[in-house]
Amino acid sequence: MRWIYQRLFEHRVSVTAVRSELNNARRQTRIIAVTSGKGGVGKTTFSVNLAVACAQLGRKVLLFDADLGMANVHIFAGVNPSATLLDVVDGRVTLDEVITPGPCGVQLICGASGIGRMAELGTQSLEFLGRELLRIASEFDVLIMDTGAGIAPSVTHFIGLAQDAVVVATPNLASTLDAYGVIKLAHETRLATRMHVLINQADNEHQAARVLDRIAGCANRFLNSTLGALGFLERDPSVEQSNQSRRPLALIDPNNASALRIALIAARLTGGENHARTAADAQATEHAAA
Repeated sequence: MRWIYQRLFEHRVSVTAVRSELNNARRQTRIIAVTSGKGGVGKTTFSVNLAVACAQLGRKVLLFDADLGMANVHIFAGVNPSATLLDVVDGRVTLDEVITPGPCGVQLICGASGIGRMAELGTQSLEFLGRELLRIASEFDVLIMDTGAGIAPSVTHFIGLAQDAVVVATPNLASTLDAYGVIKLAHETRLATRMHVLINQADNEHQAARVLDRIAGCANRFLNSTLGALGFLERDPSVEQSNQSRRPLALIDPNNASALRIALIAARLTGGENHARTAADAQATEHAAA
């Protein structure tokens, strides 16, 4: 109701336009937050490749860099934005005007890096960004938000906007504990977001399963909560090579095992799993034949 009041009386938008915006919102854009308790776990790399994988499934995708103070989605996506969220917060442009074309048709909203005041935005600014983001996202099939690491208010705010959150963790003990910390905070703040876990940089499936069991077991025992398990991604030098080249792995090497797994995760989160499995099987068969 507050949003409707602001659109009608503060922004002076017509009743017809507000009704149209509400109808668009009912399209049920799939909103996915990618987060982590600790930095350096591959969260942004996964976000960019997940966005590309969703686009390859035929989805219209918006990728939002919600790591407000240390944004780097644009680096791994290989784009050089002419404007960022800093320009929006400072009132130079609107959020619509910073949308930047990215790989495979993905549209990006890029953040600023190394700007302390962006990392410390107040509640009013966060709510403004959230409202505008949801308005724009209503025109897309999928919105992916790459949040900051940890449990800062901005991270919790953006996770709370999502239907699903992917918590990325690695076998590193600190990463595992911090991932559980994010899940615990989401539970304690009663977020309606469905929480999933992805184990990244694992040496093998057995190691990944042990890490997942540790996190899921704590969530079940202490929070009485069941987590979604999205599987694992192995430690792979190809991932770092793709980051260094500023091109997503899904485009450089679509037959890569990690790229295929991300495609399946994209399908699971957006409802196109059968299509993705068929494509993944075809790619795997072609790769084996080669």
